[in-house]
Amino acid sequence: MFNNEALSIVIGLTFIYLLYSLLGTLIQEIIATNIQLRGLVLRYAIHVMLGDSKSKTNSVSETFYKHPFIKLLKTGNFISDCPSYIDPDTFSKVLIDLLRGSAINAGDAFKNEIQNSLTKKKLAWNDAVNIPEETISYLNTIWIDSQGDTQKFKSLIEDWFNKMMRKSTTWYKQSTQLILLVVGLVIAIAFNVDTLGIVKKLESNPTLTQHVVEQADNFVKVHPNLEEDLKNTDDAIAQMIKPQAVKDSLKAAALDQYKQTKHLKDSLVSQAKTLVTNDISKVNDLLGLGWPNDFLHFEKDANIGRIILGWLLTALAISLGAPFWYDLLNKLMQLKGAAASTKSAGSDDKDKTAVKPADRVG
Repeated sequence: MFNNEALSIVIGLTFIYLLYSLLGTLIQEIIATNIQLRGLVLRYAIHVMLGDSKSKTNSVSETFYKHPFIKLLKTGNFISDCPSYIDPDTFSKVLIDLLRGSAINAGDAFKNEIQNSLTKKKLAWNDAVNIPEETISYLNTIWIDSQGDTQKFKSLIEDWFNKMMRKSTTWYKQSTQLILLVVGLVIAIAFNVDTLGIVKKLESNPTLTQHVVEQADNFVKVHPNLEEDLKNTDDAIAQMIKPQAVKDSLKAAALDQYKQTKHLKDSLVSQAKTLVTNDISKVNDLLGLGWPNDFLHFEKDANIGRIILGWLLTALAISLGAPFWYDLLNKLMQLKGAAASTKSAGSDDKDKTAVKPADRVG
């Protein structure tokens, strides 16, 4: 088991990782929001479903995104300009529109139009668009399963969409993990957070280590529900990208989404500034992190290779995410508390069993 000094060093390092992981997570969310990462991943998922490349002209996916229902959901972001969320009902409605064409009047049956599109392997909405083989094969399968019932066909399309969205959630997490790793490396270099250098400082200065542990203890007390708060933030972001149902105007829903996205960006930036100004700056002052002279200006006797390795270790640690380090920090603080209680109890027992001068026979 760790001795008290080793445990304190691990706690100090874990606390530093937690703070910078929090900063990394905030920056990652800012980047994801600004580039509309969710919209990009959703667009990729729809390209996979519809079996064509987004760069291909007159493709099914390109026609899908030009449909009025989808165009009204676009965010106006200069990078992606695509919706961050499309509900299953909208997806199935738009796809059926593309298959049945726009020349349908209210009350008309459109079973034959869908069958013709599947037979010709072309969209009735635009007969210049060919439906890829894999997509037509799947659509034929669920069309046969529905026995030509357009409502059942719509329901099967929604099931197909929901399955793909579960995959896209995994793709999104992988994308954010990669962004967080890159952000972690940038943070490690920008703040000169060298894991190996930090461990060396903590090992050589028990008083410094104790100050860092005290800050960690205060942080945990001030933020007792940090893990739950992080989860609630993720849930709120996920819910925010889903436009509320607005019967009269999809455009109003898109505008509402834009306003919420702007509010989210402002909130994330504010949280990042507060974290750097308060908790991170205190730790940096204690440990002497950062660049006292010019950026990337190393001391003459500095081991640059070791420092780069320390940055890489920090980046990997940050990529694990704040919830991981917060959970570990709580467990380590509990372990330290239990060790202190055991030591105190052992000391008390020793005092009780000691023979007092008055009890001696002499």
